[in-house]
Amino acid sequence: MFNNPFGSFQDSVAAAKEEREQLDRLLTISTPRERVLVVVIGALSLLLVAWTFFGDVARNVTVDAILVESGNDPHTNAPSMHALAWIEKGVESQVKVGLPVVVRLTDANGVAPIYVGEISEISAAGLSGQLAELELLAPVSVHHVKVALDEDLDIEIDAGTQCEIAIEVGRHSPIALLRMR
Repeated sequence: MFNNPFGSFQDSVAAAKEEREQLDRLLTISTPRERVLVVVIGALSLLLVAWTFFGDVARNVTVDAILVESGNDPHTNAPSMHALAWIEKGVESQVKVGLPVVVRLTDANGVAPIYVGEISEISAAGLSGQLAELELLAPVSVHHVKVALDEDLDIEIDAGTQCEIAIEVGRHSPIALLRMR
């Protein structure tokens, strides 16, 4: 009427032992191809870890701006753009003259021209009255940004055109970028 409890225990131990032996057979590296695969996976893992600590990734900041003027700079006769940009206060100290930028103009048609250059001048925009008091509380500050372009302007761009300016503020290792967040 009752089953032997020790018999079922012995059966379960034997089944578990058989499963372990089967797993050992599956995990055993027996052919040269399997050895090469394990070495390749290990090398790729090591490369990924090394790149995480010693690699190089560009850090960009994108700011909204309004174009003030475009054309040739009267001092250098080089193509340039002058814009008012809203830069976050946490990164404004990193934005300096000489940093590479990409300017994307906002167009109603969805086709936005892109211009590449570098910051030639940057200065805080002078605000007066209540705006100056409110700027202290705002998370962004207004700056005059002048961009020296790498190529000539092929079209006339109207003042007041909205644009985005992507500024490369430096290069860091991926682990350093993760620590910044």
